[in-house]
Parts: sequence; structure tokens; C-alpha cells
Amino acid sequence: MSTSRFDATIATKMIVLRRERELRQHFFEQFEGESSPRRIVLDADETIIGRADNAAILIPSKRASRHHATLTRRGTDFVVQDNDSHNGVFLNGVKIYSAILRDGDIIQIADCAFVYREG
Repeated sequence: MSTSRFDATIATKMIVLRRERELRQHFFEQFEGESSPRRIVLDADETIIGRADNAAILIPSKRASRHHATLTRRGTDFVVQDNDSHNGVFLNGVKIYSAILRDGDIIQIADCAFVYREG
């Protein structure tokens, strides 16, 4: 039985390193809707977006649910999650349930639109 060059095993040692992202200031730049333009610094681990009085990011629109969406910090990232709202959350024009945000993403909730920024 002959051994072809593809049957040989080569011993290798592989080390995988994950580069940590530096912690930067995250914020929303609101460019549409009531109260725009404005800059909203995201410094809490969890932020409620909606029309309720206790929402950290207030959206005074009848199209917004009281607790429409939640922003959650996960390490150096932020995740936006729809809280089963009636009109949904749109990320870059696509209706989503949950997504990790990246610099430059556009989030639309009711009549308001925001650009997500990592300072």
C-alpha cells in the first residue's frame, strides 16, 4: 500500500489570540425625530428606549412603545434588542429582534433615527 503526499500528517502548534478592543465612549447621534439633533452618551450597562417617563432615551411618539427597546453593554460592544414592540426596531433599514451594534449603524425606532458611534 503506497502513501501519497496527502496522507502524511504534519505536527503543528497553533496559538490563537483574541485582540481586545479598547474601551471607547459609545453614543447615539439622533438626526430625526423630536429633540433632534442631539448626542446621547451610552454610559450605562442597560438603557431603555421608549416613551415611558422612566426611559433613559425618551421617544415622545405614539408610535413608540413605553419600553420599546433595550441597549445592553456586553464587554466592549452594545446590543440593541426589541422588547416585542408593536412597530419594531430597524437596523440599517432591516427589522431586527436583536443585534450587536457597529460604528455607523443607523437605528430607527418610531419617528426617531440615530447613528451609533464608538468615539
